[in-house]
Amino acid sequence: MSPRVAIRLPALALPLLLMAAPASALPGADAGKCATSMIGTPLTIPSFLPATQKTLDEDIEIAAAALRIAPDREDSHIWYGRRLDYAGRICDAVDAFSAGIKQFPDSYKLYRFRARDLTRARRFAEAIADYEKALELMGDRPDSFEPDGMPNPIGLTISTYRGNIVYYHAQTSFATGDYPTVIAGMAKSLDLAADFARDDMRVPTAYWTYIAYRKMGEHAKARAAIDAIEPGLKLIENFTYYQAVQIMQGRLDPASLKDTRDSTIKFAIAMERRFAGDEKGAKALLTEIVRENPQGHWPSEAELAQPNRKAY
Repeated sequence: MSPRVAIRLPALALPLLLMAAPASALPGADAGKCATSMIGTPLTIPSFLPATQKTLDEDIEIAAAALRIAPDREDSHIWYGRRLDYAGRICDAVDAFSAGIKQFPDSYKLYRFRARDLTRARRFAEAIADYEKALELMGDRPDSFEPDGMPNPIGLTISTYRGNIVYYHAQTSFATGDYPTVIAGMAKSLDLAADFARDDMRVPTAYWTYIAYRKMGEHAKARAAIDAIEPGLKLIENFTYYQAVQIMQGRLDPASLKDTRDSTIKFAIAMERRFAGDEKGAKALLTEIVRENPQGHWPSEAELAQPNRKAY
């Protein structure tokens, strides 16, 4: 199994790399942003603490320099786009991945990463098409762990390319109201999880499966899916998803998390309000989630803009 990868070069190498070519030679060199949410609220690039912003900017500069030096390498395009994504420059990341796809049209990895940012840009149909293209291009080749530039506390990658493609395709399908695809995709992504990461994948897949079943009116199936998550899971990453699941189960009082700003938890609370018939309370919390996040929260936006959407 591969460790998470924090792709950074030594500080002394940075000035030499930056001398390679002017920044204007790169796609997405000018900072950009996706302007508005699905409910018309403004979206902005997040503000980070100065030290974090410095690291993000340096990582983008290093990735940009690597792309100038080695534009014929798939990884150069991947990491330039990913670094833009980490900095919240979502539309710039889409442009960067698109440029990479022009050069590497058979890269399932570039399609996978562009799809994730297309979702964040609220271009859901295009994102779903990209995920499907990624799976087509991947075919039956062996899966591999997906390097991560933002390590978890133990520095261990828990997800694979195929697993992520299937999972995020299913998650994005929630935006279009294709709930059967959400359910089927979550089950498949769990099947693809490595044994050591299975508990971590059980939590978000149950979260989205439960919500999808509730949206379809299949309440007994929703309850079975969420109640299958027992206490004492061995988690590496998905602790907030676990809290959200416990709220859905009724094991955790939402009032105990009233000060949280975590969107995953707050979305679970908002949806529980909606399912319980508290439409006013649900809309208020969904709107709060969107407004308090610089880049909004597309699941909340979908619930506010088209609560009765169906793709079937």
